[in-house]
Amino acid sequence: MPGFELFDQKEIDALADVIKRKVVHRYSFQDVREGIYRVAEFEEAFAKRVGTKYALGVSNGSAALYVGLKALGIGPGDEVITSAFTFIASIEAILECGAIPVLADVDESLNLDPSSVESLITDRTKAIMPVHMFGAAADMDAFKEICDLHGLYLIEDACQAIGATYKGRGCGGLGVWGAYSLDPYKVITVGEGGMLFTNDEELYKKMEYYHDHGHIHDLNIDRGAEGKACLGFNFRMGELQGALGLAQLSKLDTVIEAQRNNKKKILDAIGEVEGISLRDLPDREGEIASHLILILPDASAAMRFKEACTEAGAGCSILSDNTWHYAKHWATLREGKYYSRVRCPFDCPYAEDMPLYRPIEWTQTEEILSRSVMFAIGVVMDDAKIEKIANAINAGIKAAL
Repeated sequence: MPGFELFDQKEIDALADVIKRKVVHRYSFQDVREGIYRVAEFEEAFAKRVGTKYALGVSNGSAALYVGLKALGIGPGDEVITSAFTFIASIEAILECGAIPVLADVDESLNLDPSSVESLITDRTKAIMPVHMFGAAADMDAFKEICDLHGLYLIEDACQAIGATYKGRGCGGLGVWGAYSLDPYKVITVGEGGMLFTNDEELYKKMEYYHDHGHIHDLNIDRGAEGKACLGFNFRMGELQGALGLAQLSKLDTVIEAQRNNKKKILDAIGEVEGISLRDLPDREGEIASHLILILPDASAAMRFKEACTEAGAGCSILSDNTWHYAKHWATLREGKYYSRVRCPFDCPYAEDMPLYRPIEWTQTEEILSRSVMFAIGVVMDDAKIEKIANAINAGIKAAL
C-alpha cells in the first residue's frame, strides 16, 4: 500500500481517454459519450470481484458509509454499535444521520470484539458495524449470529480492507451492505472515491437515488427530464475516477500478492519468538497483508521495542498512540464539536442517556493497543528495505524481551 505505487501508463491512458472524449459526468451527455460509462463499468467489475449483485460508486469512503446508513433509514436517536478503534469517518457518518455511535472494545484481532457487543444492545440499537481494520476481516459469523438473534442490521465498514476475504467471501459483501474507501492511502485508489456493495435490490435503489439528488436514472432520456424518487444529495463519482478505478482494480491481485510476499519475507527473517504474537485473526488467509502488527507482552515492552526499532533505522508505531484511529484521542467527539442541528447524542431529545466517549470506557482496547506495534507493508519493497525492517524488528525483540 498505497495503490498509487503502481501508477503507470495504464492509468495515464485511462484518464486521457476520458479527457479526450470530454465527458466527465457519470450520467449526462448521452448524445456524445458513445455509450461509454466508466463509473458503471467500474461498479460492475467491482461487484463481480466482491461477489455482490450491486455496487455503487460514490465520492469517497465517508460518503459510502453515510449513504448506506441513510438508505437503511438510520436516524435521530437510533444506535449503531461500532469499534472504538477505527477511522473517525465511521463515527461521523453515524452522527450525520442524527444517530448515536456506541463504541465497543476490540479483541486481539484489532477488530470489534463480539463479546463486548451484546451488553451494549438496547431497544434503540438498529445496526452493528464491524470495521475490518488494516486489511483483515472481523469475526463476521459471530456478528451475524448476534444480529440475527436481535433483529439488527449487519453492516460493514470495509474501507481498509479492499480485496480482503472472510472464509472465501469478499469483505464488503458479507452484511446488508459494505463500504470501501478508495482514497490515496488504500491498496487501490482513485484519488478520492468510495464504493458500496449490496445484494438487496431495493436497498441498492435507495442508495442510488439518494446519492444523486433522488434521480431515477434513465439513460434513454435527458437527465433533466428524469423523475425523482426522493430528496437526496450529491455524492456522485465522476468518470475520471471510474476510469482510474478500472485501471487500479486490474492490479489488485498484483498488489495483494506483493504485500503478502513482502510480509512473509519479513516474518521468515524473524522466525517465531515466544512472547510475541501476530494478530489473532478469524481468517488469516484472507488478509491483504497491508500491515505487519506484532503484539508484545505489555506496554513497557512495546515502548522498548519501538525505541530499538527506531535506533535501528526502521521505526514503528504503538497503536494506543494512534490519533487517527483510536477514539481515546478524539476530544472533538467527547466535546460534541460538530454543526448539525440534530446533535444526538449531544443535546438529544430522542435519548435520555448518552455515551461519554471517555478513554476509561475501553480498558480492554487500551490494554491491547498499548502493546501492539505496527509496520506498514509496501507494494514496492526491495530486499534491502525488507532486510532493514527485519533487522530492526530483531533488535526490537532483543530490547523488549
